[in-house]
Amino acid sequence: MGTPKLTLTLMRHGEAQPIDSCPEDFERALTKRGTAQAKEMGARIARRRLIPDLILASPAERAWTTASLVAAACELDAKQIQCARELYLAEPETIWRLVTGAHADLTHVLVCGHNPGLSQIASHLGPKLHLRDLSTAGLATAVWQGPVASWASLQPETAHSCEFDDPEHISDWT
Repeated sequence: MGTPKLTLTLMRHGEAQPIDSCPEDFERALTKRGTAQAKEMGARIARRRLIPDLILASPAERAWTTASLVAAACELDAKQIQCARELYLAEPETIWRLVTGAHADLTHVLVCGHNPGLSQIASHLGPKLHLRDLSTAGLATAVWQGPVASWASLQPETAHSCEFDDPEHISDWT
């Protein structure tokens, strides 16, 4: 058995309709571009074989649709995508509480939600990172490894590595 390894991917939802286009922010859908962004990032995740064991998604229309498109690209079962109501416009502490509460059997969790919370966590992943704002459908993937790697003990700054990708960038992952 190798060294324990945990992977966390933070994903911001794809581009959404303008705020003034819907009576409720919660109901804002992806634009055509946002749908293409989510599909592209799902394909990149699948090509790189960074398939999550579980996707935790905000129930907001734009985030849930993004997560569903990624799940389809990764050929995940319906039980591998879960709605986490507390992710809707969540503060970083709320997001991190969900991450550190992940089941011990999981080795890769993808969280699909909103800024600024996701970007605030992404800015602290790994050593010597600077503030990094996740673009729409942008990804931050961090890896922790070692004998003490457990979800409950994770701290953002102790990640061994972190990579960023966004749909407008020609990825090194392809």
